[in-house]
Amino acid sequence: MAAGLERESRTVTLVLRDVTVVDLPARRTVPGQSVHIEGGKITRVASLEAERELAGADVRAPGAGGARDDVVDCGGRYLLPGLTDVHVHLRAAPHEGPHSDPRRRAGRSAPSVEDLLPVLHGYLFCGVTSVFDAGNFSTLIWPLREEERSGRLLSPRIHCAGPFVTCTGGHGSELAESVPVDALPDDEPQLRAHLSHRPDLVKITYDEHNWGIRPLIAILSPEVLGGIIEIVHDEGLRVTVHVSNELRAREVVDRGADALAHPVIQSPVTADFAARLASAEVPIASTLAIGERYVRLADHPDFVDSAMYAHCLSPAERERLKTVEHETQRANRWADWMRVMTPVAQENVRRVVEAGGIVASGSDLSLGPDLLHELELLQDAGIDPWDVLASATTNAARYLGAEEHLGTVEAGKMADLVLVDQDPTTDVSRLTEISMVVKGGQIVDPSALVLAGERPTRSAAPAQAPISAQHGENAEFDAVRS
Repeated sequence: MAAGLERESRTVTLVLRDVTVVDLPARRTVPGQSVHIEGGKITRVASLEAERELAGADVRAPGAGGARDDVVDCGGRYLLPGLTDVHVHLRAAPHEGPHSDPRRRAGRSAPSVEDLLPVLHGYLFCGVTSVFDAGNFSTLIWPLREEERSGRLLSPRIHCAGPFVTCTGGHGSELAESVPVDALPDDEPQLRAHLSHRPDLVKITYDEHNWGIRPLIAILSPEVLGGIIEIVHDEGLRVTVHVSNELRAREVVDRGADALAHPVIQSPVTADFAARLASAEVPIASTLAIGERYVRLADHPDFVDSAMYAHCLSPAERERLKTVEHETQRANRWADWMRVMTPVAQENVRRVVEAGGIVASGSDLSLGPDLLHELELLQDAGIDPWDVLASATTNAARYLGAEEHLGTVEAGKMADLVLVDQDPTTDVSRLTEISMVVKGGQIVDPSALVLAGERPTRSAAPAQAPISAQHGENAEFDAVRS
């Protein structure tokens, strides 16, 4: 077993003292709070004044019954729910997008868990405590999810779709692994076999392409699409659907999709459609960073030398991105399309937020810093920082159907938290100034993380008794979700 995979389980009682809680539902910051954590969950959020009043009361002392108690003085720093990326594809190598030569995309195989450790630990380093893998190899993703949930893997919470569900030759079938459904009830047995893995969301692709440099491809019939969604719902599971234009997005919403894996990108959305998403309460994943990545590499690849990327990418990979991939994207026609279409997608997401819709943050990439950049792209689109923060917390939990357990700092929620030095509600770029990350009530020790790049140093961290990054807190959470 590779280093970082084995984690013993124990009960830890933790008090985060003197935090400024970022209360996302109320859109306010609440200074002078103490957050009590036990058994991986938040048990109480109270003011420092209330804590002093209770000091002499007849209450059970933290740590009673043999549990360990640690009080961390957080010095007024800002405490948020842990961040979530609702659209990733876990891979050991950074994303490479569409190119003129399809052979560049052939022969992909599943990475090993050891190869993925720097990616998974990079997410935690960036404050990302949950990810949704929106399509991957079954031989990788189901065991990986089990390793995390059993407490044997130091990792963000792994929610996943498994392989894509699509028709033969449909979108995504050439990328990794897919479950082809061409006719029902003929192909229902293989669909049911896929659902037996209990995907956190079932990912369907519904896109005929025929825009940018993409040729026309096969697409599910509307009738089969509707039948798949009915079967998934019959199994008590939820559906997210890949679409890229408003016509197909309307069709999947009308057929009962629970979420959209992307915003509309091919053209501006109509006000009617934005209102339709809001009224139906169908969340969309933002996925701006993936398209903007091509332009970013073509125009100013030195972004990979910024602090977060320098921690999460190896020096050799940063050099490759600044040279080989930089030249590739300068000549890539898809990058030219993304230069035009990413601003369209940004405006479409802004219109959905303005209409009262639910936008959840998703990068469609496989690196922690890319989620932080996704949030900056949302802010650059003119979306208020409060709504941007909601996209990575409360809205992301709704996207996953996990809002009862994740997404806010309040009693009863899982203690997945991130502590930042400055107020992110006025500028989300401050999320890079992280003091501490907590997953499942346990402080993640940066020195325990296997990162691809430079070793991290976090100066002026809160005074604390060190707690090694150990897990095993997921049993209750998983039992409820299953």
